[in-house]
Amino acid sequence: MYQARDPLLQKYLEKVKGLSKDFEEVVVQHVPRERNTRADLLSKLASTKPGTGNRSLIQSLVKEPIVALCASRADIDSSWIDPIIDFLESSKLPNDHKAVKTLRREAAKYVIVEGHLFKRGLNQSLLKCLRPDQTDYVLREVHEGCCGHHIGGKALSWKLVRAGYFWPSMMTDPQEFVRRCKKC
Repeated sequence: MYQARDPLLQKYLEKVKGLSKDFEEVVVQHVPRERNTRADLLSKLASTKPGTGNRSLIQSLVKEPIVALCASRADIDSSWIDPIIDFLESSKLPNDHKAVKTLRREAAKYVIVEGHLFKRGLNQSLLKCLRPDQTDYVLREVHEGCCGHHIGGKALSWKLVRAGYFWPSMMTDPQEFVRRCKKC
C-alpha cells in the first residue's frame, strides 16, 4: 500500500489499514500536488494557532446548525447549461438550423462527468460549469471568504479559473461584483 516515514502519519496509516478491513473493496487514489491546492490550504489554516491574524471558520465554533438548501433540476430556471446538457445526454436539438449548428460546435467543448457539466480547458483541467444562481455564491467565497483578499475584478476572474469554475460571463461578472463590494 503506502509508506509513512513521519510517526504521526504512521499512526494515520495504521488507522486507515484497520478501517479498510471493514470494507469489501478500498480504492486509494493518488492526487498530484497541483490538483490538491485546496487541501493544502485547508491544512495550513487548520495548523495555524487560533487567535492569530489568520482566523477562519475552520478555527471557530459553529453555535447553530447550518441548513443547506437542495434544489432539484425542476426547481431551477432554464439557463445556458440546459441546451448543452440536453444535447450531450439525449442528443436533443433545437428546431432552428442555425441554432443546431451553433449548439453542436459549442457542445464539443463540454463533457458531463457524474451528472455535472464541465468545460474542457486548453491547458488546465476541466472547469465546472455554474448556473447563474450559483455564480454569486462562488464570487463571494473567492472574493471575501476565508482565503479572499478583496482583489480586483480581472484578478478575481483568473482566480476563479484557477479554482476550476466556468460560466460565459465570468470575465465581466467579477468586475461588477467588485464594484458592488462595500469593503473595496
